[in-house]
Amino acid sequence: MRERPEGSGKWQLRAFSGPDPLTGKPMQASRTFTGTKAKAKVALAKFVTEVNEGKFSRSTVTVGQLLDRWLEVTETSHRPRTVYENRSKIEKRLKPLLGHHRLDRIQADTIDAAYREWLAGGLSPSTVNKYHAILSAACRQAVKWGWIDRSPIDRATPPSVPRKEMIVPTPGQLTTLVRAAEVVDPVLATAIALAALTGARRGELAALRWSDIDLAKRRLKISKSLTVTGAKQHIGPTKTHQSRDLALDAVCVKVLKLRSKTMAEHSKAAESPLDEDPFVLSYNANGALPVNPDTLTHRFARLCDSMEEPALKRLRRTKPTATRDDLSIDKRWPFRFHDLRHFSVTTLIAAGVDVRTVSERHGHARATMTLDRYAHALPERDRAAAGILGKALNW
Repeated sequence: MRERPEGSGKWQLRAFSGPDPLTGKPMQASRTFTGTKAKAKVALAKFVTEVNEGKFSRSTVTVGQLLDRWLEVTETSHRPRTVYENRSKIEKRLKPLLGHHRLDRIQADTIDAAYREWLAGGLSPSTVNKYHAILSAACRQAVKWGWIDRSPIDRATPPSVPRKEMIVPTPGQLTTLVRAAEVVDPVLATAIALAALTGARRGELAALRWSDIDLAKRRLKISKSLTVTGAKQHIGPTKTHQSRDLALDAVCVKVLKLRSKTMAEHSKAAESPLDEDPFVLSYNANGALPVNPDTLTHRFARLCDSMEEPALKRLRRTKPTATRDDLSIDKRWPFRFHDLRHFSVTTLIAAGVDVRTVSERHGHARATMTLDRYAHALPERDRAAAGILGKALNW
């Protein structure tokens, strides 16, 4: 400690805080204290203790430098697609607006101002929350490393995200979609049926090989997922890093047998022998290359558009500028490929299958997530519960 200027009663306190995490150079933490020399010594001892216990920032790194380092350490634990998307968000939005701020000095109001600017620029609350999640994860890691004592994101306020109403196709609509796809795109037809009957994610379906399926025992194993970053395909673990073994019903077995037969016919017609272990969903005659998950999304969207086209044409006879938004609800097909997974979950819960079984079948990380996401969308279960209570009262 030293008094500056002498006789002023103002003391500069310094303590060695370890090497800088980026440069490796020795770092000193500093603090100013006003009082007598004796009290300054007590303050210094307390200050050294705080530094040694990691309660004082030992780094001058910026938010941008933290985000870069966080990306490096998460490359091995996150899926390639996740790393790719996180890097894009960091370079496009986070670093330009917040990257120059020192990590130990940035305040919550500065972060909240960034959120407001992104919202004003047209980003949705859901997207802004994704930026918030990246900042939060990086700052939590900085706390573990001892770069800061407390995460500034804990005091920030991201925008609330209203829960969207879940839109799920009816069994009749699902049957119509599968039959329509069988005519124009058999691969998509199989994908739709499998998504609805197994509840598998699109990346999990794309990664399926015939060695994952045992038709005799009616079992299907999901242990991998296909993701795409840029133009590269990556096959890795599932979203929860856990595999699951699913039972198949007679309809699903029929769908898969038809797919196997169709693949054999196409392979023979193209004079391209099937791969040693072909992918179930492939547009190649030999099944050597898996379908791109985004292809399933886009082709399913076009299929739904085609279902609306007849009604839209009729409407345009009287209203030439009509769009799909002008169609009545019963003429709309507003579904996404992921809604097929919702169909699987909601159908099972509505039928009385216990939530834990539904959660495990669909690869949810926790059964509580299944309840939180889907229970509110099932009023028929509430009606059944009311009936049970009424019978118990027997009045």
